[in-house]
Amino acid sequence: MRNNPERLAWVVLLMSFFTCVGLTVAVPLGIRYYVLYADVGQNVSLEVQRGPLRVTLAGRGAPVAIAEDRYDIAERTIVATDSTAGRLVIRVPHAGSSVIATAQLYDNTEVVLSSARSPRFSTSPLPHKVALEVRAGRVRINVSNNDGRPTVVEVHMPYGETRLTAGSYEVKVNGTTMEVTVRDGQADVIDNAEHLMPLGPAERAIVEYGKIVGPLPAARNLVSNGDFQTLLENGWTRYHEQKEEPPASVSIVTDEGRETAAFYRDGSNHAEVGIWQEINYDVRDFTSLELHLAVHVVSENIAGFGGCGTLSSECPIILLIDYKDIYGTDRQWRHGFYIGEPASDWLLHPWTEQVPPGSWRTYDSGNLVEELADAPPAIIKRLTIYASGHSFHAMVTEVELLAQE
Repeated sequence: MRNNPERLAWVVLLMSFFTCVGLTVAVPLGIRYYVLYADVGQNVSLEVQRGPLRVTLAGRGAPVAIAEDRYDIAERTIVATDSTAGRLVIRVPHAGSSVIATAQLYDNTEVVLSSARSPRFSTSPLPHKVALEVRAGRVRINVSNNDGRPTVVEVHMPYGETRLTAGSYEVKVNGTTMEVTVRDGQADVIDNAEHLMPLGPAERAIVEYGKIVGPLPAARNLVSNGDFQTLLENGWTRYHEQKEEPPASVSIVTDEGRETAAFYRDGSNHAEVGIWQEINYDVRDFTSLELHLAVHVVSENIAGFGGCGTLSSECPIILLIDYKDIYGTDRQWRHGFYIGEPASDWLLHPWTEQVPPGSWRTYDSGNLVEELADAPPAIIKRLTIYASGHSFHAMVTEVELLAQE
């Protein structure tokens, strides 16, 4: 080569040429790949509804007790409940912090936030992706799309996994069994042998001993338009009771990416506003009847106090079921929510419940067939949701009355 400078010159020239061509192609492709596929971590917070929760923070070996909300939940964090409850809230990392997924953790549940990633750039075609591992217990997952970009949640369990798109779902893991229920949306259930079963609304599947059983019918929902995706008048009737101004209102508003029925008033005297839906359904053949909803009491003020008024009848949200028992007697079942402390001499009914202010809480009534065993319901006549008091601001959504044979 030293004896042939012309050959050396050609080698240098060709190497320079191919390097230039390679860089000309590789740099734009690399930039394009980075723009399309680069991702960034999402903003994940943990709401403590009934504390304390056992939380193992990412990179730390020992769990710690968490009694207050946290807004810095990192990937690989483990959240566990005993007779407690909490909720993971997952938001996009960009301005606006829109909620794209929530995971409600019930009693005796353990969940790992495996990953929560979004595209770094708006031109990326990729969806928002969340990966959870449910090791035990019961989790209710809500998934919503954001600004036209879909969200995909992968839930890994001991005997398989499920992939969820926009909708509402419930996942249970108990011993050798896992169960996926679709309230609304579409899910793919996959066992460890890679067998896949698609599920649609009101369907569920069970994976037991390595085999998928389904699709099975989910519990029958006796309430229509309980997620308020259409006009309030579709299924519901508004009403209000008040003698003095200012008026109270109930309307559909969007909060954390989902539609809600919002009850609002700012006054110093009594008023009541609500919505009701005729059910008129014979439930004598059902072994389980459960009322489910999500509730958010933003604020309330009754003469400077919280609670439910002097007679425990003015809660910012009250649920009322009118039913006829098997003996033909008309009866009522109630449950109320409030925030803040009542006056020391005010009455509080046992069916009222204090909830944390300013955050969503999932409520499940438990099996009403068992609770009302002394006078079992025969006909569910009407469901009413109302706000009562002076000043209140509260919201509900995910209203379901689930009947299981």
